[in-house]
Amino acid sequence: MSGIIKVEGNIEFYYEDSGTNGLDPSDYTTMVFIHGMGFNGSVFRRMFPFGPSHNYRLISLYRRGYAPSTPWTEAEIALYKSTDAEDGKKHLRLAGLQIARFLLQFAISQTIPKYNEERKIGGIHLVGWSLGTLYLQAILANLDGLATDELRVLEGYLRTILYFDTFSGVFAIHPPKPLGMDESYLTLPEQERWAYFNEYVRGFFAHRNRLSRDIADIEFGNFRTDKPLSLDDVTAEELEKMTSFEMYRTHDIGTIIMPPEALSSANRRALFDVEMAKYLPKVKIRFMCGTEGAGEFIYIMHELEKCLNEGPSAVFGDGAERARDFQFTYLERGNHFVFWDEPCWALEQLKECVEG
Repeated sequence: MSGIIKVEGNIEFYYEDSGTNGLDPSDYTTMVFIHGMGFNGSVFRRMFPFGPSHNYRLISLYRRGYAPSTPWTEAEIALYKSTDAEDGKKHLRLAGLQIARFLLQFAISQTIPKYNEERKIGGIHLVGWSLGTLYLQAILANLDGLATDELRVLEGYLRTILYFDTFSGVFAIHPPKPLGMDESYLTLPEQERWAYFNEYVRGFFAHRNRLSRDIADIEFGNFRTDKPLSLDDVTAEELEKMTSFEMYRTHDIGTIIMPPEALSSANRRALFDVEMAKYLPKVKIRFMCGTEGAGEFIYIMHELEKCLNEGPSAVFGDGAERARDFQFTYLERGNHFVFWDEPCWALEQLKECVEG
């Protein structure tokens, strides 16, 4: 199933939907996914058949620019291309408020069950994956842009925000050089760069010790050649339908090379600002990563845990505080596409994480 939600005039978000077959229409939980860089929302489809066994309805949002969702306008593109951090902040505010309103309109138009505090059922758990985690930041950092009645309605639904395999660009916390993705790939022609990225994110990495918190124990650059890449079972034509080279090379790369001040501001307001946390104060923050993906997904988890334990002000400036309920989960296996490789097991892990 699929549908369209219109927000703010002519802006439309396309979504795929596991539907309500097998669910009690008055008593189920909704999980909404925001996809990452270059790959559209179809990557989550393999989990859809397992939703009913967990009493979950699964929704995969297609971000703007990923057809059939509405493209970005030239004026909006100019904001993220700008070297002025204030323009970057405006772009993130725009993007965050639009997705927040998608959640509102979807909940109302589909009459999904509200969250039941006593039974811990219903409502919405929002999952951002990879670059999709940037849009979680954009939502949380700009809740003050919603009207009072919008916040009141959203508070009845939204309960958990899960960052799945976030990466260093989102938090502007980068592994020390020469670790991290081999930056020489940035000098490649665009098509070759896209091909390299496609393999890198779908690969499996052999880490010496994934949980030691020692950066020397994490493999950043070289994925295993003795194990097939994720999505290796789809044809080239199918893979092309799941991806967008154009969005990868323009909007997606453009947003992560915005002025770092724009990203840092969003990070602080989203997670480390006590005043901002008064908006939707019951929302829980969860971080999760597979432990066979690229080292930077594990590295950023370690760095964020360290930041929370030692005090966020060291990274995000004076006055930054632990403002929300945080938990970190390291999966025992799985890479960046674990939800494709092991959809039943991955959904079980996501459910356990958001409900914990």
